[in-house]
Parts: sequence; structure tokens; C-alpha cells
Amino acid sequence: MQVAIVGAGIGGLTAAIALTRRHVRVRVLEQAPELSAAGASLAVDPNASRLFEEFGLFTQLRAVAVEPEAAEYVRWHDGRVLLRTPLGATAQEQFGAPALDFLRSDLQRVLVEALPEGALTLGAQVTSVRQDATGVDVLLADGGRLRADVVIAADGLHSQIRQQLVPDSAPVFSGTVVYRGLVRRDEARGIQPEAVHRYWVGPHRHSVVYWISAGNLMAVNTAVRDPDAARDSGTDRAGPAEVIAFHEGWESGLLERFRRCRSIHRGPVFVTTPLAQWAFGRVALLGDAAHAMQPFEAQGAAQAIEDAYVLAECLGSVSGDKVTAALRRYEDLRIERATEVQQASSRAAEVFYLPDGVAQRERDADYLTVHQRQPGGRRRWIWEYDVRKVVAGHLGP
Repeated sequence: MQVAIVGAGIGGLTAAIALTRRHVRVRVLEQAPELSAAGASLAVDPNASRLFEEFGLFTQLRAVAVEPEAAEYVRWHDGRVLLRTPLGATAQEQFGAPALDFLRSDLQRVLVEALPEGALTLGAQVTSVRQDATGVDVLLADGGRLRADVVIAADGLHSQIRQQLVPDSAPVFSGTVVYRGLVRRDEARGIQPEAVHRYWVGPHRHSVVYWISAGNLMAVNTAVRDPDAARDSGTDRAGPAEVIAFHEGWESGLLERFRRCRSIHRGPVFVTTPLAQWAFGRVALLGDAAHAMQPFEAQGAAQAIEDAYVLAECLGSVSGDKVTAALRRYEDLRIERATEVQQASSRAAEVFYLPDGVAQRERDADYLTVHQRQPGGRRRWIWEYDVRKVVAGHLGP
């Protein structure tokens, strides 16, 4: 079986690796002429990091990641800790896997290096797909054509393939703009605890700072609710002054983190409306193409990794004439879970953004006692989910 994967993001690359493990031939088509060394930070929590062990990549990925010892949620104006969730060894014990923080390009590089030789084609812009009873033609912008048994659309938020298959699925603006900055370790002395993933929650704003790239960089991210900022879905450069202006009265330590960012990228957050269908004959959606979500549960990459594992388990056990049934099975096993996390990410935004008042005080009181009621913290239900067990329960060992 030949599977063409459109897009060399985290989901597409992981799917290629997972399929290769199941002895499926893969071809990854990426429209960019080269993979950029730039990129945002991202978290891979235990529900997804445990799958790296399955793929034989855990050692390589851990070497470029940071494993935080704790996540702290603090008050916006004074930094008072509302909730501290132990991670590190505690997460390993509770969930069987660690939480890991990455520079996206570090993670992408390790995944590319794990691909079979010749599997990745750069500069291949896919415009559409056409399928028949025996396979799928992938049409390229340069007039080229590729034939495959299956096509996986891992081409992200603005997926051309999704919009071909579901014409009314254009992304919608979430109301949030995210600013992402990086600070080198030698310029970040004294302002960020080691191995702590720290969140500031406040009125219409939410910031998170943590170490990435084997501890050599500090990621400084902030989300601002700004309905007027949906100029486009691209990413623009911004300066610390612009971000600081949105945070008047916020804790001075957070503002100092903004000041130390040499460059900051601004990007409106677009999402997709939950879809009723991911599999369309011999074509299926994966990752952001299927379920682009807000970043407030830190699950965008993790859900794509879960998708990749299930896809490979479904496709790797069938012959060419049964691929449509296998893709429907993949959809059945993934769509409810991913949609639930996607919707939870939107709800989390409302909780983080609360202005000071009765609802905010109730939230803070809840944070102070959450570990008494729910060991493992507010994301336990996401992290304890083991997609391997779900697959085994439906497909067998």
C-alpha cells in the first residue's frame, strides 16, 4: 500500500513514522521549499509523549526537550500561586509518561530524521485530489500528479483538501491573538524558575512561560482577546512594547520577560468548527486539518500525534481493497475524543480570561483545592487517556 501524506507538520511526520512501523510505504508532500528552523514552542503532554516510546523516538526527542517539574497558575497582577501541579517524576508515576516542552523546529527535525530515505518531498504544493475505486490522484501546482492508494490530509488549518471535501469548513477567528517570543538562556538569567511551566491568568489575557530546546531557550507566550485583530491568518512581527501595552498593571516579572524578547511574532488564532466526518473514501483528515483548536489545553500537537497512532494501527492491518473501511474505523476511534478536547480548549479560554469578580474568585478557590478532589490536576482526564488501549479494545492485540 502507498500512502501519500500532504503536509510535513508534526501530525504528518508522525503519521509517516507510525505507518512505516506498520510496513506501509509513505510519501510526505510538503509545499514549503525548505523546512524552516524558526518556529513556535509547543507542549507534548503524557497522553502523546507515551507514544514516542512506541515509535522508538523517545530518547532522541527527550534530548531536545525540557521536562518540567511543575506547572503553576498564578494571579495576573501579583504572581500569587493559585494552583501548582507536580509534573516530572510525579507525572511519570501517575500517567506512565512525562510532560515535555519543545521548540517546534527541534521536534520537527527529529521526526524528519526518522523518516525513510526519500520519503519527504519539499516544494510539492497540492491543489486537489481525485479518487476512484482503485486509488487517489494527487494534483500538484506545477502540473505534476502522484498516484496513491490513500491520501492523508495533514495540511493544517488552511487545508486545501478539507475545503475541497467540506466546502463550508473555512477557519473562523477565535477572538484571540497570540504573541510568541523567545529569549536565549544567557539573556534570561534570574527571571524564570528552572523546569517550571508558569501560567498567568487575568482579565481577557493569558500568558505562559517555560523552557524549551534542552533548556537553551525560554518561550514567552501570551494570548489577548481582541476581536478586531482578525486581519488575516498570517503571522506578523511585533515588539515587546506592543505586548506590554496590553498588560498594564500585570505582574512586573511577566513584563520583564516580555522586555527580554528580541523578537515576538503576532498571530490571530483561527479554529475549525467540529466536523461530522473525517474520512471520505480513500482520503482522510488528520491533525489541524481535522480539528484545529485553541491553545488553552496545550493539545494541538498531542491530538495530531494520537491521530497518527490510530491511523497507522487501522491502515497497517488491512490490504488495499479494505482501506475505505479502515479509514472509517480511524474516524470512529478519533472523532469523538478530538472534538471533546477541541471544545474543552475553547471552554478553558473562558475560564482563563475571567475578569476580576465573583466568577474569578470561584475559579481561584477551585484551583486551590483541585488536587484534593482530582489528583493529577485539571487536565487529568486528557492526560490519562491511553489511545493504545482504545485501539486494542477495538482492533485487538
